[in-house]
Amino acid sequence: MTMERILRAMGDVMAERGTAKAGINAVAEQAGVNKVLIYRYFGGWNGLLEAYVHRGFFLSMFNDKFLDQVPDNLTPETRSKVWSEYTIQFMREFRQRKPSQELIRWEMTNGETELARRLAEFRDKSYKTLVTKLAPYNDFDPIAITSLMVSAVTYIVLTSTQRDHIVDIDLTSEAGWERLETAIRRIYSSLNIALEREKAKEK
Repeated sequence: MTMERILRAMGDVMAERGTAKAGINAVAEQAGVNKVLIYRYFGGWNGLLEAYVHRGFFLSMFNDKFLDQVPDNLTPETRSKVWSEYTIQFMREFRQRKPSQELIRWEMTNGETELARRLAEFRDKSYKTLVTKLAPYNDFDPIAITSLMVSAVTYIVLTSTQRDHIVDIDLTSEAGWERLETAIRRIYSSLNIALEREKAKEK
């Protein structure tokens, strides 16, 4: 399908050139179509970017796919484990998705635009859905916890494209990323224990 080919070409161009240097001409060339088709289907560059996100080529849809694999009625302990695995899988996925990295960079430098706000709102909505199903204790602001963890992972992944190390963690080796994954599991395990204790005090 032509629209699908254009959107995939969009990802290829962003991965190769970065969002700042991408454009309709480059996407049309990559997709092997006349740029008039892009304007017809998407209305222009902003419409193309928004369609790229909403059609599942961006990480927002990763949340939906992850949730589809999670059973209902999880116990708090099981939720804590699933929560940590989500963060780890999110990190792995984001590392592999160069176009998504470039799109986040674009948002960070164009956050004042209406398009950037709409894209952020779309992604935030998916995080709220995720938290509603996974958070072990809704009374302890899981939105804030998730925001911190996702932001940390996003920063580390983006940094890894420009630096080899953070402190003594080697971002060029799988051993370094395994250290980070172990740290994520420990954080959520410790958090679950702390929340259980707080919950017990309230009784």
